[in-house]
Amino acid sequence: MDPKRVKELPFSEHSVFFYGDDAPSSNIQFVNQLKDILDTRKMAEDNYSIGGEVLELESIMAKKLGKEACVFFPTGTLANHVAIRQLGLPKTRALVPQQSHIYQDSGDSVQQLSGINLVPLGGSNPYFDLPELKEAVASSMNGRVVNPVGVVVIETPVRRCFGRSMPYEKMLDVTEYCREQGIATHLDGARLFIASAFTNIPLKKYSALFDTVYISMWKYFRAPYGAILAGSKEFCENLFHVRRTFGGSLPSSSLSAALALKGLEKFETDAQSAVSQSKELIELLSRIPNLQVNRYEDESNIIPIEFSSNVNLQNLERNLRANGVFINPETSGQNTVHFTINMTILRKSNQELLRTFTDALETAVKS
Repeated sequence: MDPKRVKELPFSEHSVFFYGDDAPSSNIQFVNQLKDILDTRKMAEDNYSIGGEVLELESIMAKKLGKEACVFFPTGTLANHVAIRQLGLPKTRALVPQQSHIYQDSGDSVQQLSGINLVPLGGSNPYFDLPELKEAVASSMNGRVVNPVGVVVIETPVRRCFGRSMPYEKMLDVTEYCREQGIATHLDGARLFIASAFTNIPLKKYSALFDTVYISMWKYFRAPYGAILAGSKEFCENLFHVRRTFGGSLPSSSLSAALALKGLEKFETDAQSAVSQSKELIELLSRIPNLQVNRYEDESNIIPIEFSSNVNLQNLERNLRANGVFINPETSGQNTVHFTINMTILRKSNQELLRTFTDALETAVKS
């Protein structure tokens, strides 16, 4: 949905959003959240993103991921870049999913700024498998010019593929092979916390497979910006120098870190509740006429719901919005709406949501 239109929607703290990672954020919301934090404790200052609230966030995330250390970055794009750079060089070839953020949305920054060539695998799929990886590694060693792979990147879940996750067993196969070959591995786990809730695989179990892991701080934890890059103590030591090289050591990051810490407090518990409630709700919705609930083969918090051709989706969206429930009616000409499950589902009971959908559908059916 158009970000400008999202900002203009008439929503409240009781609204449920079946798209996006969370309810739309605003500067007023950030200010109010900071006031709430300051009412209960003092915020520790950082110095160019070192110490203070930033250090506390790094320490807590290291424990949650089972890594020795973490380093705060202003963006996930930079965290991914630095991970690939530090793990890969002096080797200048990295294997990445074609549908990944680092390949599709970073403007060839790794190639231009660090001289590392990103080789895409997996095509339109959310992940590549072990045979394709082995072929790419062999090609790098058996070509006319030997150009060994320095790092393999996996992203899960994959936004461009409707939040589908790479199955843990396939992930295990790939990382074990890389370890045998002496190739470093990095996980773009921007949304790993929500994936863990849906797959029921612990964060530490995912994290243990990889040399480094990136987690976004704004997608689910209601910080305005920020990312965490986790790894070994040796990897993270003095990494702030590389961060500063790329202009990423902001003079003050404690405000964002404090908000992320607040967002982390209940997220894992709330995520489990959201998963349970969403499963029950989807089962209830599947009994309503004029819609069919589908599923992606890989675990995802995004659920495709196909509506009958006699349902006017614009009217449905308008009817739902009037009752504080928001969907994205943009379907590329298909009558399928993708429902994204996030923490806002906990704002209303399933019975209330079921009544809202039932009533909205009745008036949205074309006569």
